[in-house]
Amino acid sequence: MKVLILSFSSNRVNEKSLYPNQLGMTFACVQECENELKENGHQVDHICINKKRIERCRVCGERGWGHCLKGHSCVMNDDFNEVHEAMFDYDAYVFVTPVYFWEMAETAKTFFDRLKRCDAFNRESKIMNKKIVCIACAGGSGTGTEEALRSFDLLNHFLKTVMHARIPVNKEMYETQRKVIRDAMKTL
Repeated sequence: MKVLILSFSSNRVNEKSLYPNQLGMTFACVQECENELKENGHQVDHICINKKRIERCRVCGERGWGHCLKGHSCVMNDDFNEVHEAMFDYDAYVFVTPVYFWEMAETAKTFFDRLKRCDAFNRESKIMNKKIVCIACAGGSGTGTEEALRSFDLLNHFLKTVMHARIPVNKEMYETQRKVIRDAMKTL
């Protein structure tokens, strides 16, 4: 099976971070997913959306719907269409986001807003019916994971994907949740 991991963190934290892992919790979760998927014989690719140039939706066209409604791609000239089209070649997706202000990362919201516009009304979507695993990583106070995961529930609804697992992670339960992540990857 081919699995695409999309992450929405810069993958590094500064030296003064409250979280002692110098790679950051989000990236640690990405690595946990990658390792388990590869151990189980899956082909895995990882795209960090923060390293892509993806702008917010401009709500172009008539009544706020541009080419995305019927053409199912975006007219903006950034990296969105490249990632969107790359998703077609995968059997399942793992989305890993940090949690800021009880929501998924801003880069995740931007990417998923545009993805919904291109695929929510596409009866021939190449994303529809594929499994997704959603992981929300809260540092700091550790709260807000469930609220961020609810955003993934809405994404799942509109894209008509299959929610395989939704996993909240914070620094207090990270070690426990590593097993949950590994189990989700084993059964994907």
